[in-house]
Amino acid sequence: EKLAIVTFLSGTLDKNDDWETDEYFQATRLLAWQLIHSNSTKIRRPNLDFYVAVTPSVSQSRRDRLEQDGAKLWPVDFLYAEWLHDTRHEMRWDDLMGKLRVWQMVEYSRVLLLDGDIILLEPLDDVFDDPGAQFRRTDRSEPPLLPDEYVLGGTHETIGPNHVFPPTFENNGLQKYGYFNAGFFLLAPNLQLFEYYMRLMNTKDGFDAEFMEQNLLNRIHSWQGPLPWTLIDVKWNMVAVNDGDLDAGVKSMHQKWFKDPTSGSRRVRDIGMRARWEMQGWYDAMD
Repeated sequence: EKLAIVTFLSGTLDKNDDWETDEYFQATRLLAWQLIHSNSTKIRRPNLDFYVAVTPSVSQSRRDRLEQDGAKLWPVDFLYAEWLHDTRHEMRWDDLMGKLRVWQMVEYSRVLLLDGDIILLEPLDDVFDDPGAQFRRTDRSEPPLLPDEYVLGGTHETIGPNHVFPPTFENNGLQKYGYFNAGFFLLAPNLQLFEYYMRLMNTKDGFDAEFMEQNLLNRIHSWQGPLPWTLIDVKWNMVAVNDGDLDAGVKSMHQKWFKDPTSGSRRVRDIGMRARWEMQGWYDAMD
């Protein structure tokens, strides 16, 4: 089975060519370094590839740097619908619909799609063995626009930094029941499903555009619909990570290395900074 891990990079807020000071770009480099080179977190499986999906707004200097770093690039075009221009959302999220193009990577059986601002604590290879990351049969009472089977495995979002591990709805650790975070999830590329997403994207007011692709995917993969998403273990990725999560063995954290953690955890902060500068030293030596 051919598997892939993909992260998505678009023209970052810092458009100039000085990518050294572009924190979001450095976050993507850090994720790539952790997956390709770092002994403690790099990919172990020979059938698991890693790509950075890049939109047309990513500068040539950034592309060159990523390739020099050892990353494989997968160029993707933008996806957008006119009606989205007039909706309430952050402008920097306009490019995020392009993430849906990962469903076009049909040479791969399953893909882990994760945001660029994720810091690894352990390898992620075994997430593909999680029960929530397996193929499911589509509910066939629906129209034949859908594939026979699909994968959509994700996690709920923690409600904030003051949670216990594992966070649940019973202990008030999670929020938005039945709604997954599109910063870390598993999928199976499928052109039929991609076209289905495009139909909804082009339907005016077909979904709440505030959180763009995340809301579109949650609408289509609702627990009430024919393609319900499935839960993977929360340990694979968490937001608002605190010391208790670290002690319990969380595998990765949705945490910008250049921002203080919402939990205020010095350990979380130090892990991010240490990885960032270890990467820098590694590449300085290589260059």
